[in-house]
Order: sequence, then C-alpha cells, then structure tokens
Amino acid sequence: MQRANKGVLLIGFVLFAIVILVFILSSLSSESDQDLYLRDVQEVETVTSKLIDSNFQQELITELKNEGYKPTGSIAYTIYSMDEKELTIVLHGIDTSRKKAEKYIQQLTNQLSTSSGLGTFEVKVLEDKD
Repeated sequence: MQRANKGVLLIGFVLFAIVILVFILSSLSSESDQDLYLRDVQEVETVTSKLIDSNFQQELITELKNEGYKPTGSIAYTIYSMDEKELTIVLHGIDTSRKKAEKYIQQLTNQLSTSSGLGTFEVKVLEDKD
C-alpha cells in the first residue's frame, strides 16, 4: 500500500506542477488589462496632442466656412484609440441636402485629419436651428 500511495502522490504532484506551469505561461504571453488600458491612454494622449499641435479644429472650421457652411465652432471629439475616433460638429442651418452635406463633411474631415497624421474620424453632423 505504501508504494501505491507514493505513486498517487507523485502523479498528483506532477499534474499540479503541469497546471501551475500552464497557468504561468499563459499569463506571461498575454497582455494584462492594465497594459491594454495604458496603451489606450497613450493613444488618446497622442491623438489629443496631434489635434492641438496641428490646429486641426480651426483648419476644419475655416475650410467649412470657405465652402459656404456655417459652423458654430462647436466640435466634440470622442477618442477611444488611434483607430476608433468620432467627431461631432454643429452647423447652423444646412442649405444643401443633409446627406450630401454629411458626406462632404466626412470626406473633408478625413482629408484634413489624414494629412495631419490623425487618421480618420467617424463624423456626425448636428444642425443648430437657432
């Protein structure tokens, strides 16, 4: 019986060691939640810094005014990462077709943002009817 107990203990110990080893190796190979969060924060800081340095908002407002649009100056940004960003712009009365205006503003925004190294934005247009 002593031999059987030693065999069971040895097999149990080996299985326990294998489980611990697999757990340790899997935790080392994947990024932790904190690492992912810090990377996202750094990307948001990079985008924000580029927005300020490139004077992107003023350029966009100027281009829209040159095309006959009437921006209120209100632009909101939602930045999740370098690849996932939203821009919401408020315009006074849209004189042309809303769909046509939205498409043009999306293209203009992404042309300016790409040339500034910001990548592309998903653009939402709100109309201020006051």
